[in-house]
Amino acid sequence: MKQLPGKTRPKWLVAAGQGIAAVVFVAMTASILPMLLIMSLVTALLMIPVLRQLRKEVEKTALTINTPTREEMIDITPLHNRLSQKLRSFLRRRT
Repeated sequence: MKQLPGKTRPKWLVAAGQGIAAVVFVAMTASILPMLLIMSLVTALLMIPVLRQLRKEVEKTALTINTPTREEMIDITPLHNRLSQKLRSFLRRRT
């Protein structure tokens, strides 16, 4: 890139400014990070009872909406498995 005409800053001044900015960024990040971690821990602990209650409500709703009755359920067990199960139950009752 071509430099625009005019007065330029010395390279050492630019490097010093970048170094100071990097030090300030690292210092702020290091001071804010523990606070963010503590806030996230407290938030997670406060969410536990809320999520438990939500799970109970969802399970209760899902049971009433999506569960078919016993009569509506269709047995999709393959025929050979059903026959072997009936044979095993017959043999158990016989002994």
